[in-house]
Amino acid sequence: MLAADVVVGWVTAGLAYGLWPDADALDDDVLTAVLEAAHDQCVAYLDESDVDTDPDPVPSRWQLAQVSQARAVWRAMRSTRDNQAGAEALGVTVFPMDWTVQQLLVPKRRKPTFA
Repeated sequence: MLAADVVVGWVTAGLAYGLWPDADALDDDVLTAVLEAAHDQCVAYLDESDVDTDPDPVPSRWQLAQVSQARAVWRAMRSTRDNQAGAEALGVTVFPMDWTVQQLLVPKRRKPTFA
């Protein structure tokens, strides 16, 4: 288990374990790789010309997005080519980046309407 203060991307291992309880079952190298991949994907999704991808402090919604994306990456890695996982071959939906992660990174603003 990674030390709680180890930083991977925008999150500490402690935060990752808190948000993703099953993460403690992963090997340290695997968890680090999945969190790094998720961070890279989140940064790639952001438009770097409009957003500082290394802010201080990092928005908590970006940290949630990174952990959520890491969970999705891990789930995708464990699924079969038919998007099934587990002993009973349960169906799972595998997306490159879930819309909730996208919304955490770049929330869509409600456009004003005129009646």
